[in-house]
Amino acid sequence: MATEKIKILDGEVINRIAAGEVVERPASVVKELIENAIDAGATKIEVEIKEGGQKSIEITDNGEGMSPNDALLAFMPHATSKISTDEDLESISTLGFRGEALPTISAVSHITLSTHCDSEPTGCRISIDGGKIRGPEPDAFPRGTRIIVKNLFYNTPARRKFLKSPGVEMSQISDIVCHYMMGYPEIAFKFTKSNVKITSSNGSGNLLDAVLAVYGHEVAKNLIPLKEPPSLANSGMSLKGFISPPNQARPSSRYTTTLVNRRVVKTKLLNQAIVRACSAFFPKGKFPVLVLDLRVPPELIDVNVHPQKTEIRFKDERWVFAIIWEAIQMSLSGLKMVSAPVSQSDSQETTEFQPELDTSIETKTIELPSDANASMFTPPPSFKLPDSYKAAQTSFSQMSNQSQANNSNYENHVFDLNESSQEVFSTTRPMQQAQGGNAFTPVIKLSNPKILAQLKNTYLLGEDDEGLFIVDQHVAHERVLFDQFVKTYRDKPLTAQPLLFPVPLKLLPSERLIIKEQLNEIKALGFSVQQEEDGLFYVTTIPVSDKKTNDTQSIQNLLSEVLNGWEGRSLAEIKTDLLKTMACKAAVKAGDPLTPSEWTSLLNQLLKTDNPFTCPHGRPIVLRLTTRQIEVGFLRA
Repeated sequence: MATEKIKILDGEVINRIAAGEVVERPASVVKELIENAIDAGATKIEVEIKEGGQKSIEITDNGEGMSPNDALLAFMPHATSKISTDEDLESISTLGFRGEALPTISAVSHITLSTHCDSEPTGCRISIDGGKIRGPEPDAFPRGTRIIVKNLFYNTPARRKFLKSPGVEMSQISDIVCHYMMGYPEIAFKFTKSNVKITSSNGSGNLLDAVLAVYGHEVAKNLIPLKEPPSLANSGMSLKGFISPPNQARPSSRYTTTLVNRRVVKTKLLNQAIVRACSAFFPKGKFPVLVLDLRVPPELIDVNVHPQKTEIRFKDERWVFAIIWEAIQMSLSGLKMVSAPVSQSDSQETTEFQPELDTSIETKTIELPSDANASMFTPPPSFKLPDSYKAAQTSFSQMSNQSQANNSNYENHVFDLNESSQEVFSTTRPMQQAQGGNAFTPVIKLSNPKILAQLKNTYLLGEDDEGLFIVDQHVAHERVLFDQFVKTYRDKPLTAQPLLFPVPLKLLPSERLIIKEQLNEIKALGFSVQQEEDGLFYVTTIPVSDKKTNDTQSIQNLLSEVLNGWEGRSLAEIKTDLLKTMACKAAVKAGDPLTPSEWTSLLNQLLKTDNPFTCPHGRPIVLRLTTRQIEVGFLRA
């Protein structure tokens, strides 16, 4: 007799599986509970987090509250007050509607809910442990609802072990709270960590007040109102918001808040429209501070795409794309970009913030080729690290092994500094041929190379046994410096140089959290950051570089690149990326004239690196036009 293999899963198991779709991390819980509070008509929402949400998440609102019966039903799968029929799915005007959040959260945590609505003489309290309900019991709670979620994923250890550190999870929660702060400026938010305030908004209804609470005065004062395209007039749609000017660009899209019908969304369509529109104004890899609030009739969008409700579909995607593109183009076109002068107050900072660091430098004698003189391409002296520094808890070489699986072949190779190569000038991997029908062939070896001339003060023209080769002087020098930086700092903290005056930083609340939580790691990267009595964060030291980086914007950008995506990178990756940036900024630029002795010195040093034909960012350094190609071009072959 055949045994039955297919079984209906237990309800508790079903809820845990569903939790994997709705509750990805603590930030997902915060998002769902904030949306419930907003749907309940709250004008005040308090968010209290402990240990990155893994220990406790507490959301309190003054919304309409629930009766004891409704409070019990709220934890039943697919129980909701937002919709009642299939037709309601065609025109959803609330943030929640699926009836999945509370039951799935309660399946993987310990929950206590206290609530009180006007129709009841007193409030009630319900406790749920792993889906098992106790209550309701009478509770002297004022009008509104408080939900406390403790020990998230306590009964799903496989999910819990994939959570990041409390600081990283806290930064994710911070981004969620800040998005809703700006999406609902009429709601007064209070965001705290272990009862210490992180940020708050006053609920004035003025979007600029909410932006000020999130980004600070220096960012808010420079924002430009988005211009609504004329085609939206009398259409029942609207587009409002703010965007920063191109000279206030940021290093990541983390500063972008996109709202559709006041729902925080992340859709490929909107992202592509924003990137396409901004590409004419912002440098590649730079992004605006942007708050974009698009309102459309509910029947023109489909929000029932994903359990987390962050993805939506538009019925007319081309039209929406065009509207976003036009709004950003209209808002940024014709701006007169003039750098604001440094105010006297900005330059009157005292030196009381300066750390006492030993930045002495140990000189080193360098042997150059006989026909080369000392120049900017003389290898830099080795840095003598201050005794006050302690070696990082985990060496750079050990940390680099953690990220090898995610890095390119070059990253895997570059830290193996003792590896000998059979061919001194061979690459570790073939260089990809440039697109667009490039006639140049990939360079895998140079035999008896010699530089002949400099072209346009940007490229070095040389010859070897195979024919003509061309060197991009900037990326060549970048490769040399990067390799030197790696050898100097492979298992040591970066040497810091004190700034004459502390530089105030413009930081997101999530970035402020990262700095507080990862202070030692950030210090090992050469930055000293501290918070002063005025509440602002100041940087007092930066990594030592061949070129001075003392202007405020450059320092801000450098630290922002370090903080960007911190939660998704290992410390080894962050350090590697920082060294790449330092090498790029310190390298000779396109357009800089070089002397013949500098050509020779640069080429000699380039060929001594482990990978002389690819820059740290993956660009080719050397291209070749073979003698055979030249002969074919002149009809000699």
